[in-house]
Amino acid sequence: MTDRNRNRNRHNPWKIAFLTLISVIVIGMIGLFVMIRFSGNDQVSTRTVNTSQDQTVAVTMNKAQFNNLSQYYLNKVQTQGNGHAKYHFEVTNQGIVYGSIKLLGSTIDYSLAFTPKVLANGNVELHATKMALGKFPVPISFVLANIRRAYKLPKWVKLDPEKKVIQLDIVHMNGQHGVNYRAKTIDLNGQGKFVFQILLPSQSKAGD
Repeated sequence: MTDRNRNRNRHNPWKIAFLTLISVIVIGMIGLFVMIRFSGNDQVSTRTVNTSQDQTVAVTMNKAQFNNLSQYYLNKVQTQGNGHAKYHFEVTNQGIVYGSIKLLGSTIDYSLAFTPKVLANGNVELHATKMALGKFPVPISFVLANIRRAYKLPKWVKLDPEKKVIQLDIVHMNGQHGVNYRAKTIDLNGQGKFVFQILLPSQSKAGD
């Protein structure tokens, strides 16, 4: 690979936009867990259920709470970053990742919009609806196909370029011995409603 190709990959705004989207999901999940375990915030509804195998923490949030939490953790990540890219995440009637990147001495805006869908098994599909670089739309299938071919993604992330879908296997994201998640409800209407279960491994699993 030539230096030019390396630089192109390093500054690929669609790689940044896509990985930002995945980071938002992960950061949001971790943020929920941290906030529940260590914060006295009572604005987010939580409920703990103990079973013979696992402990499940149920979390319910509205749209404003979800946005505030996501932005809080994104701000922390960007403060620790290199400053080449700035991005935001917002849920309205769909999810939108948008921001800017310094490319060849210029600042270029980008955006990625998607509609989430909860699957019967608790996993999540993100249906990409629009991508834009500056004022110009970009073919979604083309971008997803190139990302799938060029970059090594986590095992729990699958891309379907033809359907313009990003599949997130959050139920098995961290393996049998890790903390995983199950989506119950993602409703973007009105004030919104997000219901997730945080799946904590039993002590016997964690200690294996």
